[in-house]
Order: sequence, then structure tokens, then C-alpha cells
Amino acid sequence: MLGPVVTQIQWKMYASEVTMQVDVIDQPYAGIKEWLTGEIGDGALLPGLARRELRKWVGDHPALADLQLIASELVTNALVHGAGAWVRMTLRPTDEGERRYWRLTVVDPGLSTCVPLPRMPGPDESRGRGLWIVDALTCGCWGTDRTQAGERVVWALLPRD
Repeated sequence: MLGPVVTQIQWKMYASEVTMQVDVIDQPYAGIKEWLTGEIGDGALLPGLARRELRKWVGDHPALADLQLIASELVTNALVHGAGAWVRMTLRPTDEGERRYWRLTVVDPGLSTCVPLPRMPGPDESRGRGLWIVDALTCGCWGTDRTQAGERVVWALLPRD
């Protein structure tokens, strides 16, 4: 099966974000969004911005809530641990044999040398559970890579059906 047919690509630049809007004939479509972290002001806004963007991309798809939760966790980790000037999120439908997935990817400049792994937070800690949530929602179908430019990529697969 062929992927979505692209009819128009628009780039928009704002003070705090760079947007690539892809218009296609058949929905749902892929999306790319990059935020300039120094221009957002309060980094705590980033998860909400990611959730809003996903709603624009997939509408009321049944997987929206899970995608939003995964994106919130991954963009927060990129912001906190990546400590870079930008965070980029992409979403695209992908097929593997008969199975159809959403592939959500969050990329940061890769300034941290640590590999993202779930950790065991103490009972009094309010942080440290995000990757466990991602792992549970994706049934372990997530991972991390580096690009040739050294950027950190964290991806997650979630069923589309």
C-alpha cells in the first residue's frame, strides 16, 4: 500500500516554533513540529504544545490520548535531559506487514551522553516514571537511536487500529 499523497507542504516560522504542515489527500497524515526551547519561555508548556499538535494531526483518533501521553513524556525528557536549543516531534503512519502503527519520534540535539532507560524512582520521588509509562503503552515497542549528526532520537510505536 502506498503512503499518503502529499498535496502541499508549508513551512511556518514563529518566534518559538518552526512548523511544517503537510497537507495530504487521505488522513491521518504525518506531521513534523520543532520547538526552539529558548523561545518557549516556560519549558513546562512544551508537553501541552505537543498534545495540541497531535490533536491537529490525528483529530479524534482512538489512539490520540495514548499518543498525547507518550509525546508528553518524551518531549519532557528531551527538554530536561537533552538540554538543547530545540526539540522536534514527528508522527507518521507506518505499516509492518499486516500491522499498522503510529510512529511517534522525539529528537533533541543529543547533548546528553546518557541512554534513555526506565529507572526505579524512590517512593517519595515525583519524577522518573515516564519511560515506564511509554513502555506500558507501547508494549515495549520503543527505543532510542542517534543520527549521524549525533542527535538523540527516541521513538515509540502504537497500534493505529
